[in-house]
Amino acid sequence: MHRRKKRMFQSKFDLVLNVGVIVACIFSVFPLYWLFTGSVKYSADITKLPPDWIPARVTLKNFEKIFSSYPAWRWLWNSIFITTVTVVCIVVVSSMAAYALSKLRFPGRKLLFNINIACLLIPIEIYILPLYRFVYGAGLQGKYLGYILPCIVYPMGVYLLKNFYDEIPNEIIEATELDGCSRLRFFITHGIPLSKPGLGALAILSYINVWNNYLWQLLMATSDDKSYTVVVGLARVINSTGAGTADQSLFDFGLRYATATFTAIPMLIIFIIFQRYFTEGISAGAVKG
Repeated sequence: MHRRKKRMFQSKFDLVLNVGVIVACIFSVFPLYWLFTGSVKYSADITKLPPDWIPARVTLKNFEKIFSSYPAWRWLWNSIFITTVTVVCIVVVSSMAAYALSKLRFPGRKLLFNINIACLLIPIEIYILPLYRFVYGAGLQGKYLGYILPCIVYPMGVYLLKNFYDEIPNEIIEATELDGCSRLRFFITHGIPLSKPGLGALAILSYINVWNNYLWQLLMATSDDKSYTVVVGLARVINSTGAGTADQSLFDFGLRYATATFTAIPMLIIFIIFQRYFTEGISAGAVKG
């Protein structure tokens, strides 16, 4: 009898929990649904009350305006190139630094790791002005190197990957050294394969961070709109469609929604493709840490 009541309580609890998860998912997905549906609506349909939860009239003119009025494809290329190169550099630098802090013994190793942790607590707004002056003085504003170089150092990546390298037994390294395997060769042939989940999670986290790094990309952009990224271009579209006025009739909401959708779709595709590595990396890092 007691077991039966316990099973009934457990089933009711599971039902309530599942309903709660479904409701939370609906609330999480609804902003994306509203964004995507708004991108194919006319502006008048977006602002009318009561709203059309399902678009009554569908149009692609909002996307046509993006490509006819703005160099949107150039913005997309800039974002993809800058983000991809930056992420590759982040993964390489972070993995090498994390391996050195985990497996190499040298004076100041713990101090360097503590400094890396401290860097996680410093917001970018504190050091972005001297960093900008340095990059501007080097003549890199508006150039790919100006976007990429300051973002290569990623303390979170070092911290994340160090947890994976800490789990590699030192006995394995010592045994391979007896067989003539150098530290660099061990890192390439053993360290990187063993940390693939962490590398995947780091790649996705850093990709999202770099792609959405609006503040730095805005500082690096010049008056030439061909140097913009998609997030900076999105801000330009918003500013050119009625910003600064209280008259909503001047707002082109359809164009705004379409530009935001155009900005978000590449990140959604990246996340859907690599979500398995992201989940594995985060869960494994949490257990190993």
